[in-house]
Amino acid sequence: MAYSIFIVDDHDIIREGLKTILRRQPDYEVIGEAKDGEEALEKVSSLKPDILLLDITMPKKTGLEIIEQVLRKSPSTKILIISVHKANAYVLKALQSGVKGYLSKENAADDLLQALRKIVSGQVYLDAQASDYLLKKVSKPQEEMAAQSLLTDRETDVLRLVAEGKAAKEIAALLSLSPRTVENYKNNMLRKLGLHRTSDLIKYAIKNKIIDIDEI
Repeated sequence: MAYSIFIVDDHDIIREGLKTILRRQPDYEVIGEAKDGEEALEKVSSLKPDILLLDITMPKKTGLEIIEQVLRKSPSTKILIISVHKANAYVLKALQSGVKGYLSKENAADDLLQALRKIVSGQVYLDAQASDYLLKKVSKPQEEMAAQSLLTDRETDVLRLVAEGKAAKEIAALLSLSPRTVENYKNNMLRKLGLHRTSDLIKYAIKNKIIDIDEI
């Protein structure tokens, strides 16, 4: 019996690429797909797939925002994050939320099947970048890790987009927020982290690998 898979990604070409890989495998069957977190929640709660392939950055609700809700509605579903971003703060947040694997999109074509085999066998899959990030994370000073844990998932999303150079209106449109709410998030982060300017937030995001400098 094939494992049922549901795909969530806001890019049509990514979903089609994943389906192309999986169609060749008799052990897996794609039973549905969604373009955003809200649509995913609705469909996953009824379909209850064995495996959920989930992007992190999406409109309406991000991957991190829906993980816990997905697992409440379908606790047996195993979640594999497939992200366009290099391993960063999202890795730790995702694992803490209950996902079973983290794979960068640039490696998906080569490593997807390996990741799926590991997950269905009850193990956790991390690609090389994610493993390296977590090992470095363990050696960080406790006060630095404590400061980063103060940020909510939504604040982390806003911080990443700020670090990418996007204005409040752009961030608001991408995350379905108002520009005022985006500014409130920025001010809250500055207060929590003891910073003073937007440039400080950008430096913090780079230092803590919430965004890779190559992505800016």
